[in-house]
Amino acid sequence: MHDQSNLQEVVAKLKQEAVELQTKIDEKRVELVSIQELETQVNLKSRELVTLRANIDRLHENAVVGTSLFRPMPIPLDIPRHKTLILDLNGVLCKIERSATTFRQAKDLGWPVLGSRITWVVPRGGLREFLKQVLKLFCVIIWTSRIERNT
Repeated sequence: MHDQSNLQEVVAKLKQEAVELQTKIDEKRVELVSIQELETQVNLKSRELVTLRANIDRLHENAVVGTSLFRPMPIPLDIPRHKTLILDLNGVLCKIERSATTFRQAKDLGWPVLGSRITWVVPRGGLREFLKQVLKLFCVIIWTSRIERNT
C-alpha cells in the first residue's frame, strides 16, 4: 500500500510537470508566432520602401522644369530689374536735432526718438518727392549707422 501511494504521488508530480511543460511550450509557440508576425510586417515594410524608392526615381526621371517639385521654377525674363540704392537716413534723408526750437517752419517738424536723451529726426525739404522719383527707378534700402556714441 505504501508503494501504491508513492506511485500515485509520482504520477501526480509527473502530471503536474507535464502540465507545466505544456504551458511553457504554448508560451514559446505564442512567442514564435509573434516573431513570425513581426518578420512578416518587416518584409511588408521593406517591400513598401522599395516601391516608394522606385516611384521617387520615376518622378525624378519624368520631372519637367516648371512642374517638378525637385527643380526650381524658371525666373520670367520680363520682370523689370531695378538696381539697388542704399540711402543713409542720418545726414542724407533727415537731419538730427537735439532741440525742437531750432525748427524754422511747422512743416519741418519731425518726430522725437527716445533714448538716453531725446533727439529729433527731421526730414529734409523735398524728401517725399525725392523718394517718389527714386522708388520708380531703384529698389531702395534705407539704413543708418547712428548709435549712441556718435550722436
